[in-house]
Formats: sequence, structure tokens, C-alpha cells
Amino acid sequence: MTDAVAPQPTPTYAPYPAQPPRPPGWGLGIAGFALGFVFPLDIAGTVLSIVALVMARRANSRNGFALAGLILGVVGIAFSALILALIIPPVAQAAQECSRLGVGTHVVGNSTYVCTPTSVNVYTTP
Repeated sequence: MTDAVAPQPTPTYAPYPAQPPRPPGWGLGIAGFALGFVFPLDIAGTVLSIVALVMARRANSRNGFALAGLILGVVGIAFSALILALIIPPVAQAAQECSRLGVGTHVVGNSTYVCTPTSVNVYTTP
């Protein structure tokens, strides 16, 4: 005769706790946060973050990703504007000088301008 083993009851587990509801605009806030790191897309990230913040405020909720995305976007835009403000004037000055001098290689003071119809190179000797 064989000894029959009684089946063991399967253990019961407690259900997972309910996740808190996500604030309105949560996905837009994450998208704005992610786009805030990329130079040309930080403007779009700022707009998405503003939209997400407005959605959250209307629902009397908070959206941390949207706030962080707004801050990143504004800082990114300010940094980009600063870099462009430092780069554009010297490039424009070199282009104006080449348009005045014409195509070719020209030495003006301690700077050598190499001007072609499509580009400008400036070499300065100390």
C-alpha cells in the first residue's frame, strides 16, 4: 500500500498595494523633462512642461517632472542664447571682412583671411 500525501494548499499572497494615481500631464512632464537636455528641442520641452504644469494645477495636483522640465528648458534656452551671442558676432565680422576683401587669401594686420565663395577662415598669429 502506498502512503498518499495530502496536497498542500497553495499559499495566498497579499495583493499589490494600489499605485497612487499619476498627476494629469504626467507623460507630458516626462517628455518635457527629457527634451530639456537636448539643445534644439529644449524649446519644445519647455512648452510641454508648461502644458503639463497647467494640467496638474487645474486638477489641484503637483507634477515634479513638469517643473524640472520647465527649469531645464529655461536654463537650456538661456545657455544656448549665451553661446549664440558669443559666436555670431565674430563670424559675422569675418564674413563682412571677406565680402569687403573678395575671394582669395588676404593678410590684414596679424590675421590671415582665406575667403572662398562658400566659406571664411581666419588665422591669427600672435
